[in-house]
Amino acid sequence: MKNEKQVKEIKIRIPEDAYQVLENLAFREGFSSLSDYLTYVVLSVVRERGISIDFGEKIRSKLERYLQDELNKRLSVVETLRRQIVEVYEKVEEIEKRINSIESSLKESRKEEKPKPEAPRKTAVDRLREEKIVYESKLPSRIQRDRLFSYFERMGVTVLKLSRERIAVDPDFWRDFKHKLLNELNSNKEEDILSVLGDKGYGLWKTLYTDNMLVFDPKAKKWRFVHGEIP
Repeated sequence: MKNEKQVKEIKIRIPEDAYQVLENLAFREGFSSLSDYLTYVVLSVVRERGISIDFGEKIRSKLERYLQDELNKRLSVVETLRRQIVEVYEKVEEIEKRINSIESSLKESRKEEKPKPEAPRKTAVDRLREEKIVYESKLPSRIQRDRLFSYFERMGVTVLKLSRERIAVDPDFWRDFKHKLLNELNSNKEEDILSVLGDKGYGLWKTLYTDNMLVFDPKAKKWRFVHGEIP
């Protein structure tokens, strides 16, 4: 009967997280249990260093140092990951604080914003004051012409009644137009008329002239209205 070698038990107390690291390492190396892995590690160390197979305090001390070194290597990786995770959480919290601050600022700015008052609607006289002249022939079809020109007359606007249409003229513009036409213009050339009266004045002159309301006196070199009184 073969002599069986006497086996003794070694107990080591280590932290729980260290135990988990060693257990994972054992399974990764293909061992079915942590005790088999530790036995393999111990025997490997003993064989590498030519130490007697007798297990004493020296073996135990070396085994503890070896295990501690291996454990420290893996725990350092875990600690690095832990620090990185903590840094990520801190950055996320900082970002959340900044987002909350921006949202609060936006809410305050919205509260402070006052609605802009609506600009008062312009009347027909206001538009005429800007455009200077309104030709009946150029009005949109939806406009009630009689009503509009009656309104102009009530408001003191100059209304010229031609044979084909009515023309509303801003009083100030009409006064300036007549002065330039009757007192400053001494030519019947269209380029001279345009130069003196301007674009809008030239357009009004052209309409009046076409309707035979104006005539040029070549002797006096003056323009005059054909019909008697003009507004």
